[in-house]
Amino acid sequence: MLSLLSDNWRLVLSMLLALVIGWNIRVPVFKMAILKNFVDKPNKRSSHTGCVPNIGGIVVFLAFLSSFLLFAQFDFRPEFQYIILGAILIFLVGIYDDLLEISPRKKVKGEMLGVVVLIVGGGFYISHLHGLLGFTEISPWVGIPLTFIGLVGLINAINLIDGIDGLCSGMALMDCIFFGLWFYFCGQIEYALLCGVLSAAIVPFFFINLFGRRSKMFMGDSGALMVGFLLGVLAIRFCEIDVDMRGLCSVEAAPGVVFSVLAIPVIDTLRLFASRWMRGKSPFSPDKRHLHHKLLIIYNGVHRKATFTILILNLLFIGWGIWGRNWSNEIVIGGDILLFAIMFYLIDRLSKRKSVQVK
Repeated sequence: MLSLLSDNWRLVLSMLLALVIGWNIRVPVFKMAILKNFVDKPNKRSSHTGCVPNIGGIVVFLAFLSSFLLFAQFDFRPEFQYIILGAILIFLVGIYDDLLEISPRKKVKGEMLGVVVLIVGGGFYISHLHGLLGFTEISPWVGIPLTFIGLVGLINAINLIDGIDGLCSGMALMDCIFFGLWFYFCGQIEYALLCGVLSAAIVPFFFINLFGRRSKMFMGDSGALMVGFLLGVLAIRFCEIDVDMRGLCSVEAAPGVVFSVLAIPVIDTLRLFASRWMRGKSPFSPDKRHLHHKLLIIYNGVHRKATFTILILNLLFIGWGIWGRNWSNEIVIGGDILLFAIMFYLIDRLSKRKSVQVK
């Protein structure tokens, strides 16, 4: 019966269902977390006080999965079954880490398994670089390793920005809306539906995470890893759309646009890894040098101000990508790096000045 619905109705109803499911299961998940003591206890690296449930990713996962399985047309997109399987595997790795705290190395191995399932089972990998560094079509021997490294890297980048209230979910929501609108206007209805359902599943969590008091929860690795995986899928699909599409869908610098959309978590993670390596530490060793940590210093620990500042900056990067969508990839990506460098320099100076004033 659902197959008789028009595409627009499927989009609307799938988003409504995800929104309703997410909103209605948030309280039961919160109560279960409190009852079973599935909470994040504050430590020297935490930016919160008190014990807060850390399994909010369950809300996003169940809302997304239930609605997407019901409304998506898998016959038109056979890779969807491997996207879902990969998302489930990565979610399970995340929830296992939230509850039992596994080592970063074991967690990365679990992420790799989900990515391999998608690439091998779904034949889902990058095949075209749209002129980046002079390359257009690339062979699977290049595209598959590039996809593997890119997806695993992005999953961890999204996970690493999940350090303050509403940041990871808010940024994912903003990116999903961008990809979803583009897919919709370009006739990629099933991927637009994926974006819409994921956005609707994130909305209830975003509000309880950022504005909730009695039922406040963290997304945890279960949500951040899965969302990072799905954002990576959307980014790759964006790059794989026909390079000759005209009008609104004309995107000659697709990799550059994708980099702009994901610039803040990607560049901040690369900056952190390089900084840790130069100081002789493991790239995965935790610290409080993230962009959001510096904003917390500036805003006296107020999460909402730090979150909305980064979301506004993220919108600026997306705008840059849209503006330069038909330029060369190198110019768009170079602009992202320069913009981030200026932004980080100013924020870092302000945070250091604020630290001195407090002392």
